[in-house]
Amino acid sequence: MGARLKYAKVIDRQLFYDRGGRVHPGLENEILLSEEPGIAAAFLVLRGWGNDHGACTETWRLKTPGGATLYESTPREIHLATPEHVEKLEDEVADLKVLYATDDYEVVFSLDGREVARATVPVRVTG
Repeated sequence: MGARLKYAKVIDRQLFYDRGGRVHPGLENEILLSEEPGIAAAFLVLRGWGNDHGACTETWRLKTPGGATLYESTPREIHLATPEHVEKLEDEVADLKVLYATDDYEVVFSLDGREVARATVPVRVTG
């Protein structure tokens, strides 16, 4: 499978809707905490796959700066009808315990068990 990640956004759910409720250039990744350690506010993992056709299994993991897996998604079968088609996916994560805020968490995307992309995700404490 030669699918490519067209975009990936990991953003606080409320911020996403406050900023227009759509994926666009300049929309920054951001998970919010009210305190450290704490429970992260609900956040969305939005992504689009394209540039191929066929089926594969997608998973993603949120990793701490030290490399530990903080959250792992449920595997999802994705189907790309044509190379021009973009398969848009969305997951919501709520009640995730996070020990500390920093700018270098990562979301790691895999297709059929093979890592294919990464994105940096800042975790910030709200004022």
